[in-house]
Amino acid sequence: MRHMLSWVRAASRTALPQNKCAKRHIMKYHEPEYLEYLKPPVPVHEYPINVQLKGYDFTVLESSVKQILKIASLLGTQVSEVWATPLESASISTYKPQSTNVEENYKLNIYERNVQVKNLHGITAPIFFEAVQASLAPGVRLSIHRHTFDHEDIRYIPDLELEALQMQL
Repeated sequence: MRHMLSWVRAASRTALPQNKCAKRHIMKYHEPEYLEYLKPPVPVHEYPINVQLKGYDFTVLESSVKQILKIASLLGTQVSEVWATPLESASISTYKPQSTNVEENYKLNIYERNVQVKNLHGITAPIFFEAVQASLAPGVRLSIHRHTFDHEDIRYIPDLELEALQMQL
């Protein structure tokens, strides 16, 4: 008889945690529907946000854009567009000490890439921004701002012949 009681006690100890898990599992699915409506809505940035990257090395800039796209897909954010703007050329001169004579001339090309993100959730936005900033390569500058029509105009290369013909009219 003692042997049988010890067996029943052991069986009841092992069955108790299983019953608790089963009760939690059942209670999870039998919550009232109105509780979903009481949760606060997640804020969403409805306007497009541009992630602008500038750098002197084209390949490093392209790899940074690939990393941003990977981060966006991991966080489930929607990327609407990725585009490049025409490069900006800068000529830099160094002078000899205590003189106006030019020592060296350098030509620098500044490349720019833009990643446009739509419907960014307020919860994932700071995580996305910090991950993008942490993944940047040295020499790449980051700017995050709202999309405006000025950004749309910079995107296209002007046709000088067409503008000259329009001025004649």
